[in-house]
Amino acid sequence: MSIFDIILVQPIFNILVFIYGVLPGHDFGVSLIIFTILVRLLMWPLVKKQLNQTKVMRALQPELAKIKAKTKGNKQLENQLMLELYKEKGVNPFGSIGLLLVQLPIFISLFAVVRLITENPDNIDKYTYHILDQLPAVQSAISDGFQASLLGLIDLTKHAIEPGSGVIYWPLLIMAIIAAILQYFQSKQLLPAPKEKKKLRDLLKEQAAGKQVDQAEMSALVTNKMSWLFPVLTFMVAIYLAGALVLYLMITSLVAVLQQYLVLKKDETELDKISNKTKARAENAQTAEIVEGKKSKKKRRK
Repeated sequence: MSIFDIILVQPIFNILVFIYGVLPGHDFGVSLIIFTILVRLLMWPLVKKQLNQTKVMRALQPELAKIKAKTKGNKQLENQLMLELYKEKGVNPFGSIGLLLVQLPIFISLFAVVRLITENPDNIDKYTYHILDQLPAVQSAISDGFQASLLGLIDLTKHAIEPGSGVIYWPLLIMAIIAAILQYFQSKQLLPAPKEKKKLRDLLKEQAAGKQVDQAEMSALVTNKMSWLFPVLTFMVAIYLAGALVLYLMITSLVAVLQQYLVLKKDETELDKISNKTKARAENAQTAEIVEGKKSKKKRRK
């Protein structure tokens, strides 16, 4: 085994093997779903930090637009002022890369694990930790191979479109579509809503006509258009991956959507509370002023 196998592939494989061995029914697909959820839960602090950074970046868009207008095309000065603003607000513009750097090795390792289970079952014994050999389901998997299916219905060793033959395996094709849809919602949650319902082509026409265009609004519209790119790429990749990896992509996006909803919804609730408190204070202050004014009038009359 290589160092990569020892450090990443073997531990991930054995986590899956352990879940598979102790899970009632010993379903590989359900084991993979539990593994995926555990991975996302372990990444929760990193996910939350990334979402907080995303929210701050959204709030900074008007200030970034002012910097662009102020520097008038001077990229060096623009970058300098932007970095100063990020530093002042405690923002790391490359913070989201950390989450990608964690997920990518896991996905590559899982790809190797799936290949091990489906293409090299003779090596399963070599990768399994000795302590797990005692589980009956693991012993059976070592001798006869894993039943790599989801609920005994969907074969996770197949592809949505089988290489060479081009035969469509509909359950996995449907899962690939669901994974792409979830990826779309995952991206959409993080995008700022445009201030006005303008189309990108309208802004481009205005810019061509020499009108002053809000660059922040232009950037938001371009980003919204790009939100379709990742789901399409997800689908195009997923139809040629083994079903186990398609299941991983689908559950990862589903859990990510739920995590992002919880964090963003919590922040909206907190903002509403702050807004209500501010409004109540203003009303109380206004009431106090009215009462004080009435008292002053009574004193004058006396």
